[in-house]
Amino acid sequence: MKGFFRNVSPRRAVLDLWQVLGAPSEFRWPALALAAMVTGSIFWIMIHQEGRALPPPPKIIYFESWRADRSDKDIIAGNIEAARKAKAEAAEEERRAEDIRQMYKAVGAATGLDTNTMYKQGNVERDAEAKAQAAHDKALLDRFLEKGTKPVVDPQAAASAEN
Repeated sequence: MKGFFRNVSPRRAVLDLWQVLGAPSEFRWPALALAAMVTGSIFWIMIHQEGRALPPPPKIIYFESWRADRSDKDIIAGNIEAARKAKAEAAEEERRAEDIRQMYKAVGAATGLDTNTMYKQGNVERDAEAKAQAAHDKALLDRFLEKGTKPVVDPQAAASAEN
């Protein structure tokens, strides 16, 4: 074991380096430059790689602040507007998803698959999920709303549903 540590000691490494550099050879300086370049490039790559560090600072999300003296009508109007915006975003997302489904349908038809059956099955599954979500939402409303109170409904949506 003593011989092993003698061969790997830093003192022995420096002496070996000095002996190799002192020996006459025509490749001494090119070999030294190549070794320094390889070692330097390894260290350069290690320094410029992403590594473990402190986590990034949290993103701060600022919320709108409202006046404390808002009336119930103002609050309801703001909630209705936010619901309209959310429904519009959901409708846009559904339109994009439908475009993607149509593209997949075209690709499937080109490869010989029965895309109409798969499309109808997907529509049935999406309708079932929507009904389950509506039932879940209704159960939550029934659970948390006081008895006899009705949820606030968007007047424009109610008028367009009647037409």
